[in-house]
Amino acid sequence: MNYRKMTVRVALLWALLGVVMINNSSGAGKMPQIPDVTKDAPVQFEVKQKTSTLNISLVNETKHSLQTAFDYLIKAQQPNGSWKYDPAITALVLYSFVLQPSYNPSENSDKVINKGLDYLETFVKPDGGIYNKEYTHYTTATCLLALTEAGRSEHKTIIENAKKFLIESQSDETEGIDEKNPFYGGIGYGGDDRPDLSNTNLALDAIKAAEEYESTDRSIPPKDKPQTGEKKPLGSHWKKALIFITRTQNVKAVNDMPYATDDGGFIYETGHYKEERSHSYGSMTYAGLKSLLFARIDKEDIRVKKALAWIHANYTLEENPGFGTTSLYYYYMTATKCLAVMGGDILIDSAGVRHYWREDFIKKLISLQHEDGYWVNPDGRYWENIKDLTTAYSVIAMKFALKDTLTPQAAPEAAKKLQVK
Repeated sequence: MNYRKMTVRVALLWALLGVVMINNSSGAGKMPQIPDVTKDAPVQFEVKQKTSTLNISLVNETKHSLQTAFDYLIKAQQPNGSWKYDPAITALVLYSFVLQPSYNPSENSDKVINKGLDYLETFVKPDGGIYNKEYTHYTTATCLLALTEAGRSEHKTIIENAKKFLIESQSDETEGIDEKNPFYGGIGYGGDDRPDLSNTNLALDAIKAAEEYESTDRSIPPKDKPQTGEKKPLGSHWKKALIFITRTQNVKAVNDMPYATDDGGFIYETGHYKEERSHSYGSMTYAGLKSLLFARIDKEDIRVKKALAWIHANYTLEENPGFGTTSLYYYYMTATKCLAVMGGDILIDSAGVRHYWREDFIKKLISLQHEDGYWVNPDGRYWENIKDLTTAYSVIAMKFALKDTLTPQAAPEAAKKLQVK
């Protein structure tokens, strides 16, 4: 896609999110057989219609919210093309710009995006990573997301090498770690030996985006691409990742780690116990569920159903459930990504209340936005007191909530309202 022409339109198509199968082993020895789930389990998500719509009033509010957010971010860009002189923050801001629907309100958007992408290129390393001095895996993953979504053909080699770098960063046999190790298959920040679900989820997002980018690359011979309707077999890195992901889910039927409970939610890490984050909570549960779906785990599988049950019992936008105000905007971003992958519009909570989650998240984000266009979390842990970062999280969340709501065929008036004149 050529983003030099992007400011005159809204791109309304979203990339198809796809996904893997599980290796049945985890922990010490083989995993227990996964029990069958009943076919008459209650429907957890409903599709409102083939393509859902937003009312015109909310579309106008959303347009204003995005416009003020991007105005703020454009002004916040540093002379060298970065945001906060940091490649990871810069990458997330750029991702928020180029992510579909790619509404950008300024004629300067092209220059801003191009300058930011040029800044990221300065951090490309010989090992394939894209980073400065620390958080090598985290920074590479964020940069890879921005580069794949921008879709420049000149970044093909950078994307390919960054994907390879992330795959090689998994904890596995190449590092003397076998399947019995609770760290097996996980990915961490980089610079330490401890993987966690948050970074594993981010890396899988980026790896999947790179794999999709490669599948649309016209330079790849057609014979090397899957035929229409076929799914290309996924690499062993997905199978390894699933072993780690399973060990972060509190489902005793599939997780034989001693810390596992049975509430269906996800925790942050394996192998360590920290009272504050060694229990199921919102952002990790949405991250874990999305990773399962990316791994082609069927929606009827016990792991998916147990995760959904936790979400239904803890559905809220007032906090990151189980974590309070900490990482609240990361929670909004992760939740909307996950729910967009699920594909439904109506979430039915454990009390039987129906929630049109897309409107819920959009309205909540609009209510929290400051007049100058930014978002910020007074709970500054995990950098959410940095306006540029939290604004990027919020825009990304809003765009995933907008997914499939604005096609001209289903909502011509709403789509027209969000277009740039």
